[in-house]
Amino acid sequence: MHTLKNRVAVVTGASRGIGLAIAQALDREGAEVVLVARNRKALESARKTLGAGASVVAADVGQPADVGRVFRQVKKQHGRLDILVNCAGIFTYKPFVKTTLEDWHHNIGTNLTSLFLTAKAALPLWEGSRHAHLVNILSTSSRQAFTNCSAYTAAKFGALGLTRVLRKELQPKGIRVTAILPGLTDTEMLKEFGFDVPRGKLMQPEDVAAAVISALQQPARTAVHEVLLMPAAGAI
Repeated sequence: MHTLKNRVAVVTGASRGIGLAIAQALDREGAEVVLVARNRKALESARKTLGAGASVVAADVGQPADVGRVFRQVKKQHGRLDILVNCAGIFTYKPFVKTTLEDWHHNIGTNLTSLFLTAKAALPLWEGSRHAHLVNILSTSSRQAFTNCSAYTAAKFGALGLTRVLRKELQPKGIRVTAILPGLTDTEMLKEFGFDVPRGKLMQPEDVAAAVISALQQPARTAVHEVLLMPAAGAI
């Protein structure tokens, strides 16, 4: 397995939940982690759970100007990028007839456009890396339609399609691309929508983080394309 020590890693959606668990796991492996999320106060609290090499950038990754600012800071601070983990996401749970155009744009912007923007901005920095790797944290909703989340599902289907295209186009440049598709995970976002699922039937954010670390540590001869990660109890 490859070491992640001193790798420069950007993690979006890193202030809580799965994103924070991934940032913490990378930090334990010795990576230099840049945490990105919209809420600066939450980011600062998250950073305190990591080592001294971690840094934060408050940004909305659905906005081009914010994304540009993130990667300019990464270039200034580190000079290169090795790992980009896209974990920023939002979820709208309502029937299609009640879904507004604002809901649609919000979901597409955060869950899909952000992947386009961050990958574009990362490309020049990946040129200085021998270990370039893009990991997009998607969802089982990237492959299966669920009721009451039309905007979210559309964004996640698109995100998987984009990830697959990026894998084909970036592989010749030496950039690996991995999609992680978790099932229901015990996160704050799940609680916010009041889903009443027994905790024992949910995955934990650390489970998703472990899958990310495993994908990143594969030897040069091996590439992890897609991982469908489900609770052992089965789909809820």
